[in-house]
Amino acid sequence: MKMGCRGWLLVFNIVLSPALALAQVSSADSTSNTAQPVYIQYMSNQIMLKLSQHFDAEALQVNTGTNRISLQPNTVSATRLAVNYKFISFSLRYVAKFLPGNDDNLERGSTRSAGFGFNFNFKHWMQELSWSKTRGYFLDNTRDYIPAWNPGDPFLQFPDLVLKSYKGITAYNSNPNFSVNAVSSQTERQLKSAGSFVPYLLYRYYVIDDQSVRSGGSATQKTNNFEVVTGAGYYHTFVLKRNFYLSMGASPAAGMVFTRLVTRYPTGYVITNQSNSIFRLEGTAGVGYNGERYFGGVYAKLATYSYNQKKTSAVYNEANMAFQVFFGIRLKAFKFLREKVEQAEKIVPFL
Repeated sequence: MKMGCRGWLLVFNIVLSPALALAQVSSADSTSNTAQPVYIQYMSNQIMLKLSQHFDAEALQVNTGTNRISLQPNTVSATRLAVNYKFISFSLRYVAKFLPGNDDNLERGSTRSAGFGFNFNFKHWMQELSWSKTRGYFLDNTRDYIPAWNPGDPFLQFPDLVLKSYKGITAYNSNPNFSVNAVSSQTERQLKSAGSFVPYLLYRYYVIDDQSVRSGGSATQKTNNFEVVTGAGYYHTFVLKRNFYLSMGASPAAGMVFTRLVTRYPTGYVITNQSNSIFRLEGTAGVGYNGERYFGGVYAKLATYSYNQKKTSAVYNEANMAFQVFFGIRLKAFKFLREKVEQAEKIVPFL
């Protein structure tokens, strides 16, 4: 799916225009009242258990200008279990093979995928760290290479193709009345509508390795990639009626990716190095319920990136839509956990 400049300008207008308009109304209302309104409720003594289903997949795309390769894992959705308390969040990600779309091994091959992540969200600063590993892909555009291929036939499969990713995001929330936690970890509740300008730095190291056994004169490849991207966006949460809310935002970003490609021939290795520019654009929107006991919601994210391959005339554009459905409950935090976090808050002032 590709979108031109006009399409993305339309996304910006749809996402940001109502947010900026309501932000101005909220600002006018706050200045007319002498009493300071309460924007955020902190769920300080409660621990959040959250179960979510993510309908997305990290594809591997290669475009040489004359050929296109689109590799997909056999995972329509992934399950994530998260435990959140105050500014700390921990999550585990796994793929349930019994769910529809994850069990078609005959046609799309077998995929194994897992991961975990940590989030530390303070009043202004936010830090995300995550790791994931996926093994097993299939060629989504098999027909481009096998003209006789028909829907229902097995795709070309790469069971020993492995992607390992280490990612971090450091961001700054410029408005203390806007709660990122109310939308992401549900450790807080947004009581009044508010928005914020959020600059961030994304850094990611990932390895793509074809670990299949070479036969005859065939070759395999491995790439080590380091990506660094900086961007900034505007995000807004509209409190609709007490516990219900609408959240949306958009964020453009640009950066570089540095790649080391190793091609393993039977006669030896060939190593090449390259650096390329990347442009990203993300738009998010979601609706949710954030009560004092239970919470849940549905989020959607549209993300696109443009990759300018150096030493060639190829510019690759890709756009993907992802969905998330989640449900959670709040429980009283264990005494041991409360004491340890309170000790950390006394030691580190900005917590």
